[in-house]
Amino acid sequence: MNDPTKSRVRPSGEWQGAGVRARSGPARWHSRLCVVALVFCGQVFGQSAKDVRFYSENVQCYAKLFLPAGFSTDTKAAAVVLAPGWGQTEATVEKDAAQIAAKGMVAMAIDYRGWGRSGGYVYLAEDVRYDDRLRFSQHTAKVRIRRKRLIPDEQIDDIRNAISYLQGEPGVDRARIGVWGKDMAGGHAMVVAGIDPRVKAVVAVAAKIEGKDTPRQLAKDPLQATRVKLARADAAAASTMAADETKIALAEYHPYWFVSQIPATTAVLFAGGSSDSEAAAKILKGPVQMSGEAAEWFARYLQ
Repeated sequence: MNDPTKSRVRPSGEWQGAGVRARSGPARWHSRLCVVALVFCGQVFGQSAKDVRFYSENVQCYAKLFLPAGFSTDTKAAAVVLAPGWGQTEATVEKDAAQIAAKGMVAMAIDYRGWGRSGGYVYLAEDVRYDDRLRFSQHTAKVRIRRKRLIPDEQIDDIRNAISYLQGEPGVDRARIGVWGKDMAGGHAMVVAGIDPRVKAVVAVAAKIEGKDTPRQLAKDPLQATRVKLARADAAAASTMAADETKIALAEYHPYWFVSQIPATTAVLFAGGSSDSEAAAKILKGPVQMSGEAAEWFARYLQ
């Protein structure tokens, strides 16, 4: 029996795929492109996706919201925030988001501040005179917009603010929220689950969960000189010191320390396991699994 979901070229010049038929000519190619685009990003018919904007520390951030078939403002659908890996954007997780939406959940693929289609960090590029007697004042000044900063703590705030946005989306069940993270964002997911009780299920893909063998207190600060350089730099110099900022931020980022804080009611799946995830799994109190499909995991523990 022929599979109606598989496209094929007919001798008559017709083209059919997933229920879409087009004759030869421009319309045929338009239909072909639309169907290929849906297959590429993993969507199925009945799903929809839309661009949205949410705010994180007053910066407007971009996300793509994937809605399952049959979704409406009257539904009570579970929802998942998808956090891209280190130095990546929401485009790299769209396929995963579509797979989650195919299981009946809302999926939100985000861009961190300063990445992809999100706004950047705005800094004054010149001196502005202030008056503390005024709570608000209006000025015209040159500014610098910094992008591509790699600060884990700020990316964690972005994920939590995306959760807040999802909880305000009509049709989403605020009590059924999950977080998906890959690579460094797998560690972010551990931190968010450890400090934010709204998270009920987590998927960490090839997660980097540093901190198991790091002492809680160091006898000496190995980055003292770097901190001094940043603190004493002028605005122009500081704006070019992203590498130094990242070095300090990573030295203070230990997601493993938060794993023991994850509640027993939160289910964690480690996909594409690593030594970090194996160590983390041993101290988790709730449901944990070392392999599996993300969409299936969320469907099981959020539905």
